[in-house]
Amino acid sequence: MKRIFSTVLVLGLAGIGTGQFARAETATENSPVTAQLQQTVLEAQFGEDTDQAPVQLSLADLQNLPRSGFRTTTIWTEGEQHFEGVWLKDLIDHLGFEDGIVELSALNEYMIEIDTAEIADSEALVAYMRNGELMSVRDKGPLWLVFPYDSDPKFRTETTYAHSIWQLDRIVHLK
Repeated sequence: MKRIFSTVLVLGLAGIGTGQFARAETATENSPVTAQLQQTVLEAQFGEDTDQAPVQLSLADLQNLPRSGFRTTTIWTEGEQHFEGVWLKDLIDHLGFEDGIVELSALNEYMIEIDTAEIADSEALVAYMRNGELMSVRDKGPLWLVFPYDSDPKFRTETTYAHSIWQLDRIVHLK
């Protein structure tokens, strides 16, 4: 699989969250934030045994799904963080990924696999905002799979930390 998409994404989103854009809530129809919201940030691919074409999702597409969030600390950041995004289970349902395995990959080719049966109870959030602002590639964005680490010791394990993929850019349904 070619990774040209990732290179374009890195170049196109390098400015998000670096201070040159206002908060997403203040976006107007012709603002730079609105343009950034329309750029593809996540590609969803379907199993090889299907003819379904990949789906390109923008931040605006993700924001149109049920929004959620939580506050937690992480081992990668200082202090409590407020994450907002879409539950992974809602994204999986939206894409129509049923039983099987999903592979999530990052801009740097880091990949994880999760059984869809485990996703419903995972409390995994595909975060697109941290502390009220869109995340730049430099700041682990534009998408970061996070968990409510402070809410339960089960989220403070090596497995959960390994699943906390940042710079998420692709999700593939592996049957």
